[in-house]
Amino acid sequence: MNERIALGFHTCVDYELKWDTQVVEAQIKAFDIHADELKLDIEVDSERAIWIMSLAHLQAGIGCEMVPSTSEVCVEFANHFDYEVTLGGTPTRAGIILDRLGYPSVLQTSCYNEHVKRLLPSKIRALPGVGPDQNKIFPHVVLQCHKGVRIQANDIDFVTPRENRILISRDEDSLNMPVLPDEFGKMIGGCEVFLLGSFSELLDTDVLKDRIEKTKKLFSYLPDEAVVVMEDGCYVKKNFRGYVHRQLAPQIDVLSMNEDELQQYIGKSIDILDPEAVEEAVNYVYDHSGIKLILVHSAAWALVYGENAAAMKASLEGGVTMAATRFRIGDNFTPEDYEQTKDIPVKKESAAFCERMRERLGEKIYCIPCKDLSYVKNPTVVGLGDSFAGGLLPGLLKENR
Repeated sequence: MNERIALGFHTCVDYELKWDTQVVEAQIKAFDIHADELKLDIEVDSERAIWIMSLAHLQAGIGCEMVPSTSEVCVEFANHFDYEVTLGGTPTRAGIILDRLGYPSVLQTSCYNEHVKRLLPSKIRALPGVGPDQNKIFPHVVLQCHKGVRIQANDIDFVTPRENRILISRDEDSLNMPVLPDEFGKMIGGCEVFLLGSFSELLDTDVLKDRIEKTKKLFSYLPDEAVVVMEDGCYVKKNFRGYVHRQLAPQIDVLSMNEDELQQYIGKSIDILDPEAVEEAVNYVYDHSGIKLILVHSAAWALVYGENAAAMKASLEGGVTMAATRFRIGDNFTPEDYEQTKDIPVKKESAAFCERMRERLGEKIYCIPCKDLSYVKNPTVVGLGDSFAGGLLPGLLKENR
């Protein structure tokens, strides 16, 4: 086969909810939720707890990934809304993006059910990570909300400060994240780029350690010159994140994360247009992860920090263009939509930020502004990081480095 891009290991079925303010306000009343209960970090042991944590994150303008006590409670939450069934998981959605752009890929999945079989493009050569009898669907519920939405019920009254998405799932396949080093290894020997999704949903220490060792073994099948990118996540068990980075640092070339993941890593919120705060945060990740290139993508800019950062120019441009295309078009974009996105003007404040970062850090940073998409009336805010990853990868192929 001629695939040059490999992807692993996360695949999931997304229920992309269609926002309905009336539904949200009705459930606030039905569960008798009040403003003083809204907390960002609580035990998610009921549907009521899902609502409390979701509302708290919407109010704060912070993205969230939560793992409730059962998969059934996720379905109960979803059933209040209309929704569309799609495929998610960073490697899988990135593969779908690559297919649209004309790049075949090879993927090891973490599940393989009727929706995966139906929705996965034929140009993605897939190795199922589970057996044929393991076909139960554990949905990843995606609640996405626009900026400026007023939510008013009981004594709760706030306006959402930004576009946002809440991810809710209890996925047994993701919790166990299969890794098949020998079988998948035989499929990736000619690949130039490998995108590794995060292990953020794993909760069991022994399972995590086993999957990391298998991942190390898998990487031994890659050519020496292959580039490995790890797309990070907001870990449910926060101490797992540092363990994963330390263990895989010798084999990871680029650690990529979004602004929420950056802020979770440093343990505080920052103004993403404050050059001093961003420099301090990125340098902290660089020093503590042990990975030679740190990539951060935000709503305002994307940057690479480390040695030879400018070599990532084509990748950053591809990632920003692809994320902007998804934001304005959604799933059904065409290559022509992608090309048209390149001509959209950038955010002026973001361009100024990038210039200040170059003045501060010189060749150790490469930073580009995001597109000005303030005119988009019905944006898609789910899957933007996955889309960024999909757009990033072609720039890492040998002819583009």
